[in-house]
Amino acid sequence: MSRTTAAIAASATVFALLLAGCSDDSSSAGSPATTTAAPAFQVEASKAGMFVVSYRSAFPKLSEGRDDATIAAVLNHSCSDLKAGKSEADTIATIQKAAKNGDVAATTEEATAVYQMSKMMC
Repeated sequence: MSRTTAAIAASATVFALLLAGCSDDSSSAGSPATTTAAPAFQVEASKAGMFVVSYRSAFPKLSEGRDDATIAAVLNHSCSDLKAGKSEADTIATIQKAAKNGDVAATTEEATAVYQMSKMMC
């Protein structure tokens, strides 16, 4: 399965979970362990948990070796940009920085998929 197809599938999964009204707040979106500044916005724990599951499924190379809080920070950064009214291009650039995992960088398509998921979850 291509990475773009996986990203679309992840977006659909997140959307379905949101529609189902999943509200388990037992997961934690703790502080991120990335080199980017701390996000100004924190997504509720249940949404962050759904995002982490979908992200790990869609982007295994970007997820490898990262804890849940670090992955949730990708969503928090994108939501911070969305809430601040930043453009799609600027938000996608932020996602690419936050999603970078060592030498593995998010493609434009992957960052765009995360952007679309973020718009639904923020």
